[in-house]
Amino acid sequence: MRFLRWLSLLLLACVPAISFAGDVQVLCEPALRVYLDGKPVGTSSAKEDGLFLANVVEGEHVIRIEKDGFVPQSFQVQVEKIPIEVKVGALAPEPPAPRESPAGPAKVVQVAGNLIVTSAPQNCVVEVDGKAESKSVPLLRIDGLAPGQHTVAFSKPGFDRVSGVVTIPPGGDVSVRGDLLARKIETVNEGQGALRVFSTPEVCSVEILGKTHDKTGTVLNVTHLAAGEHRMVVNWRGREMSSNVLITAGHRTVVTVSFIRGEEPFVVSYEPE
Repeated sequence: MRFLRWLSLLLLACVPAISFAGDVQVLCEPALRVYLDGKPVGTSSAKEDGLFLANVVEGEHVIRIEKDGFVPQSFQVQVEKIPIEVKVGALAPEPPAPRESPAGPAKVVQVAGNLIVTSAPQNCVVEVDGKAESKSVPLLRIDGLAPGQHTVAFSKPGFDRVSGVVTIPPGGDVSVRGDLLARKIETVNEGQGALRVFSTPEVCSVEILGKTHDKTGTVLNVTHLAAGEHRMVVNWRGREMSSNVLITAGHRTVVTVSFIRGEEPFVVSYEPE
């Protein structure tokens, strides 16, 4: 008997100590997603009064509860060898997303142009769109004119009044000369500019300033064009369309051409070169 008693004690001494991990009862309503340290561990149910997590390793953990359309809840717990309980309250609905105000129409900013005025004789009165200004210098500069057409007139006692229309490009300079002696007005766009052409269909030919350019891709770029108003002719499979385009110094004239019925044949805009 003594031998058996010592044998039993020896066997018990050889059995390693068992470390029981903790159990966590998550009390919550059904159909909630439960995460343990960021990893999904199950979905709550009425059967389990939520979700029962067995054998959770001892230490600090984060339990997170999620449901679509509701604000998640997180709980930091300390798991030990004894069971613990986490009570989840009612989830609050997510606040509605802020309503975005509808975007208004894009504002088109037009860059003002400038008019450089000379005359013969030197001293006279210059009118731009009915606004008179005395010219007593060889060269008069009138700044801040909106892009587009403007009526310019020259007058001086003893001479017939002369007038004409000049086109001011966005951000460009136009020189105008009122010749009261010859009774005419001359305009000159100084410098060089560029031309960019888009077209439908893409393949066509473009003629400007006596030179023909084959357009074989999406865009055709033509540089070093003399400033001024020029005739541009576009040809596609024997069909020909033409329009006057304004080339301005330091700017790129962008022309969109369409041979499609019902579409605008020529659309012109300007951008810095």
